[in-house]
Amino acid sequence: MKKIQKIAKAITILILTISLFGCNNDDSILPQVTAGYTFTIVEDAGIVTFINVSDDAIKYVWDFGDETTSTEINPVKSFATGTYTVVLRAINASGASASFESTITILRKGPASLPLNFDEAAVKYNFAAFNGASFEIVDNPSLSGTNAVASKVGAITNSGALYEGLSFPLANSIDLTADKSIKINVWSDKVVGVLLKLENGTAGDIEKVVSHGGTGWETLTFDYSSSASYSSLTIFIDGPGTSAGTFYIDDIMQIQTPLPPCVSETAQSLLAADFNLTFQTDPTSSIVNDGGTFEWITNPDFAGPLNSSCKVGKVVRSASLQYANNQINFVAPFNFTAKAGFKIKVWTAAIGTKVTVKLEGGVEKEVSKTTTKANEWEELTFDFDSSITGNKKIVLFFNLDSFTTGTFYFDDFKLYDRSGGGGGACASETAQSLLAADFNLTLQTNPTGIVQDGATFEWISNPDFNNAVNPSCKVAKLVRDPNFQYANNQINFAAALDFNANAGFKIKVWTPAIGTKVTVKLEGGVQAEVSKTTTKANQWEELTFDFATNVTGNNKIVLFFNLDSFTTGTFYFDDFKLYPRAGGGGSCPTPATGQFVTDGGFEANAGCWELIANGGEVTISTSINNGGSNSGQIKTAPLKNPALKQTRFGAGLIKANTAYRVTFDIKADANDVLADGAVFKAFTFSEAAEGSGLGATQHVLVGGDGNISTTWQTRTIDFTTAANVQGGLSLLFELVCGGADTCKGTINIDNVSITQVP
Repeated sequence: MKKIQKIAKAITILILTISLFGCNNDDSILPQVTAGYTFTIVEDAGIVTFINVSDDAIKYVWDFGDETTSTEINPVKSFATGTYTVVLRAINASGASASFESTITILRKGPASLPLNFDEAAVKYNFAAFNGASFEIVDNPSLSGTNAVASKVGAITNSGALYEGLSFPLANSIDLTADKSIKINVWSDKVVGVLLKLENGTAGDIEKVVSHGGTGWETLTFDYSSSASYSSLTIFIDGPGTSAGTFYIDDIMQIQTPLPPCVSETAQSLLAADFNLTFQTDPTSSIVNDGGTFEWITNPDFAGPLNSSCKVGKVVRSASLQYANNQINFVAPFNFTAKAGFKIKVWTAAIGTKVTVKLEGGVEKEVSKTTTKANEWEELTFDFDSSITGNKKIVLFFNLDSFTTGTFYFDDFKLYDRSGGGGGACASETAQSLLAADFNLTLQTNPTGIVQDGATFEWISNPDFNNAVNPSCKVAKLVRDPNFQYANNQINFAAALDFNANAGFKIKVWTPAIGTKVTVKLEGGVQAEVSKTTTKANQWEELTFDFATNVTGNNKIVLFFNLDSFTTGTFYFDDFKLYPRAGGGGSCPTPATGQFVTDGGFEANAGCWELIANGGEVTISTSINNGGSNSGQIKTAPLKNPALKQTRFGAGLIKANTAYRVTFDIKADANDVLADGAVFKAFTFSEAAEGSGLGATQHVLVGGDGNISTTWQTRTIDFTTAANVQGGLSLLFELVCGGADTCKGTINIDNVSITQVP
């Protein structure tokens, strides 16, 4: 019994103990938890990696502050640019929790696009310096000139090497369709040329050079003529020169291209003898409105190449009058013995608009033409035979014989002279030769042997024979396929062309645009090609293509319009012929033993050198020399690259993989030194064998020198030929001018030689 009592007493004490301690709070006995995290940021991508440093937790709840959450231990999260409060709640096994929060700021840098001012923290300026230059973004070191504000600028440090610069890709391409100018603030303390090159575009790379005056901050504007788009921009400070030092750039932006001013009219006549309605003054009192209201207005489209006049005529046609017109009356009748007809510039809203000129008062006659362009100016020609006499009234119709309305513009309504002083018929061809000895393609008959390679050939009637340059009845029409980069037409001969007796070719061309590139290439022997650009649009002009006497063995002519482009177009040519060399030609002297250049002193003057004008001037000077009587002279101009060249000499004698030495004397004209981007370049070429299909290997002798002395200096440069040199060597001296309007320079070259290095 006593034992049972002891047990009961112990149980009572235990129950009392449990009862006393059970009154405490449950949380006071749960395990503790601590919340915390650190993080790393990949700023440009906005990616944050969270590193959880919480203690005694088994569950995590993240709130990223952008309405997204996560339960991962170490989440990786992508944020947009902004500031976020990120909260982590850590929970242990007993349900206890703790929280930790921190503020995160994200700045995602985007790729660069114009405009660039180096001040935007959110822009990633991925510039790549090359050829020794370096780049960094710094505070503006000189608050002056055209950049007198405190800001960030780009610092370019040149080491003094040739063509060192800075290039960067653009997120958004530069579109030159409408706005064709790039403006840059540039700081320099020395006179330098700044070259801005646009690359990786929908057309070939383009570049412009603008001169900096060396006065600190100056705004330079680079104007381009292209309509392509480019996704990369490269800047050279004194690219062809060796100016070392630090230069600064800022505020790179594309600017609106200002319209050129209109051109005021200088003459006008409302007489039948020399009718020329230019709208120099208001002719409203002389215009009769018969269903077409006339108004003398400012030219609404003077920026185009065809009609920059300030004043034009505007006609609004009434839809209720079938024969709506405007009339001009004259005191005396027109004379179509001396005059061939009328020319008129028109601007219409639709292709196929019918324009009619009718003459009344005598032997009445009307001629209609339809427009081939819309919303731009074009010139139409209305021919009248000499039998159309006695008329004293012009009636002008737009969309004759219709019930339509419309607004039309016209200008430069004038008489034009009859070629040869009378008549109105084309001039029939009387001779033609497709032989190499006396090649003269007049198109008298259809030359069915023309090879078409990307350009269709057609023998047609001359569409524009009322002119002094080409009144021929028959001409050639070419339509270029835009899918062919090297679209051409070819003429093959049984024998080789001879350029001892002949100096080259003349050809008459008709192209729709000024600046059309026309190229004549010779193949089959010592290949050579010469290019010229047209200076007239929508009219005939004659171009001359000169070839040196050492261009021998060729029995094929290849004719290109706009070579090396993917463009379409319709072109015409006529009277493609050889023309004799003045004095009957001559032969080039044989080089001395161990020498390879022919007539290195320019003394023979026998066509040994190719004189490639390319828009500049290349001549044999008889007044400047460094011994002897003559020298080669090259004069350049903006955007031109005239050159002296010898092609494929030393064939069979020049050794492969062998060192050769080029020596020549050079000086700049003291009255026309190289300026504003003009640079001298020199190259040799290891020529592969004819017909091998292998291209030439270029060897750069002078990559670009803008500092030519005005006294004779001798240059000696060594190079090593390529493995393929069975076709001999070619040598090229050229004087290249950038885009600055003031770019210029003249050099003379003498005593040229190439010898094997001992």
